[in-house]
Amino acid sequence: MKICIKDKLNHIPRLNDALDNWNHEMKIGDQLDCEAFTSHQEFDAIKKNFPPGLKNISVFFVYVWHEMLPKIKMTRRFYFFLTGERHRTYSRTEILGRICRAGFKIVHEENDNGALHVIAEKRSEPLERNETCVSPILHMKRVGKDGQWIEVYKFRTMHSYSQYLQDYVYEKNKLNDSGKLANDFRVNIWGRILRPIWLDELPMLWNVVQGDMKWVGVRPLTEHFFSLYTPEMQHLRTRVKPGMLPPFYYEKETPKGLDEIQASERRYIEAYLKHPFLTDWKYFWGTIYNILVRRKHSK
Repeated sequence: MKICIKDKLNHIPRLNDALDNWNHEMKIGDQLDCEAFTSHQEFDAIKKNFPPGLKNISVFFVYVWHEMLPKIKMTRRFYFFLTGERHRTYSRTEILGRICRAGFKIVHEENDNGALHVIAEKRSEPLERNETCVSPILHMKRVGKDGQWIEVYKFRTMHSYSQYLQDYVYEKNKLNDSGKLANDFRVNIWGRILRPIWLDELPMLWNVVQGDMKWVGVRPLTEHFFSLYTPEMQHLRTRVKPGMLPPFYYEKETPKGLDEIQASERRYIEAYLKHPFLTDWKYFWGTIYNILVRRKHSK
């Protein structure tokens, strides 16, 4: 069975509720066929209809009104009261992420007559909703020491609902040389500014204070990334706390690809298990040197 949605998703009030309801009407394998205007498509349309001096100003006000106000607690009710939750502006990431959160898998997407056309297949019941989907500070589950889940804090550098698209982006683009998802369209404009200089990770200092993490150590990984590691490395990783400064940045030659990253982490963990303090001391100052003198930066 295929359910075809006539209205654009931007015009449907309480979109998450609507997606959940469609999911409940369907069986595993059934498809949802829908369209939406992405923020980029809407901004391009605005630029075509405004004179040069007003283009960027118009886009800015539309962005603040339709993207920021509904995501801020203090202004959310005011925005919904005036708009009735219609004519929302969503990024491509948020549209696809909301669909995946509702228990669907994206099987096809394309730009069609100025709109994003999506076909998704039901794979499960809707996932639990998470308010941090739109929060400026994210609370994210990561694999910690002894395989226990820890809650890691970071500034948002991706569009809303990006966490539900990790498998989809990996299937499409795999990993780049730094071990991160290649061509990750989920990163927003702030992410492109904050990520290279690690400012997005400042909230992790609270994890260090709480004792979930330490200054130096392997990255705290999502369940998906953790599953890509070999069973032996998974076991080694769970013997130590994750850290803010990963071994990746200590190496003279930057590791490329997952195999080299695992080898780099193995060297650190094996050294740390023998001499914890000396190893972290050496890796800390070596990493600082590489960042300040050799200009290594995050990607």
